Amino acid sequence: MSRAELLEGTAAGRPEEVLVVRRFGPWARLTHGVLMVAVFGLVFTGMPLKYAWAGWARPLMALWGGPRGAGLFHRGFAVAFFGSAAMHLIGLAVAAVRRRFPPVRGPDAILPRAEDVRHVVQYLRHVRGRGPRPRFGRYTYWEKFDYLAEAWGLLVIGLTGLVMWFPETSARFLPGWAVNAALIFHSYEALLAVAFLFAIHFFNTHLRPEVFPADPVIFTGRIPLDEVRERYPGWYERIVAGAEPIERARGPSCPLRFRVVCVAFVSLGIAMLLLVMSAALAEAVAALLEVL
Repeated sequence: MSRAELLEGTAAGRPEEVLVVRRFGPWARLTHGVLMVAVFGLVFTGMPLKYAWAGWARPLMALWGGPRGAGLFHRGFAVAFFGSAAMHLIGLAVAAVRRRFPPVRGPDAILPRAEDVRHVVQYLRHVRGRGPRPRFGRYTYWEKFDYLAEAWGLLVIGLTGLVMWFPETSARFLPGWAVNAALIFHSYEALLAVAFLFAIHFFNTHLRPEVFPADPVIFTGRIPLDEVRERYPGWYERIVAGAEPIERARGPSCPLRFRVVCVAFVSLGIAMLLLVMSAALAEAVAALLEVL
C-alpha cells in the first residue's frame, strides 16, 4: 500500500489496526531493559548498605545474604550498568554508520539544541494557558535532560564506584583522600539519581495525562501516528514528508497493556517506598518542618 493511502486512511486494514511509527528499535529497547534491571538492582543493594543501621534495611540485607552478599550483588549490577552504557555506544555507532537518527545534530537529535530553550519558555506559557504547546521534535526538552542526566550519573557514579571497587589500584594514580571523596560523591550522587529517576523521570514517562497510566512505547517500540501528531508535532511534519516509514499495526493487546501498567506501578510504588524510607529524605523533611 502506498504512503498516501496510509495517510488518507483509504488502504484496507483490520479495524483494530492503527498507523504507527517506530520510535525505538529492538536494540534500544533491550538496552533500556538492561539499564532498568541494573538500576533497580543497584538501588536494592546499595540503599541497605548506605543505611545499614535503619530497620527497613535489615530484611533487604538479609535478602542478599548479608553485607558481603549485598556488596557482591551490587558489583554484579554495576557490571550490567556499564554493560548498558556499552550497548548504547554500540547502538550510536551503528546508527551513525547507517545515518539513522543522528544523535548530535538535526531536528531529531537527542542532544539539546538552541531551540530547546525556546521550547521551555513556550511550554511554561502553555501550561499557564497563555500560548500553544511547543512543536516538539522527536524528543522533548525533558527527554533530552533525562538523557544527559543518565550520562552524567554514569560518569560520576561509575567512576567513583570503580575507585571504591579498586582502592589500591586507584591509590597508585590518585591521592589517598580520593578514595574517601569517591565514597561521598558516589553515595550522594546515587541518592540524587534515585530521587530523579523514581520521581521526575517516572512522572514524565508514565504519569503525564496524555500517557497515563503507562506509556508502552519502550516495550513495543512503536508509537501511534495520532500520538506523534499530538505530542511531537515537529516530528510528525517530517514523518508526513517522508522522513520516517509508516506502517499499520495492531495496538498493544490487553495482556500487554496490563503487564506494562503492572510493571510501571510496581516500579513506581517500590521507588516511592525507598524514597520515603531513605534516612536522608526523612532528615530533610524534618529540617524543613523545623524551619516552617
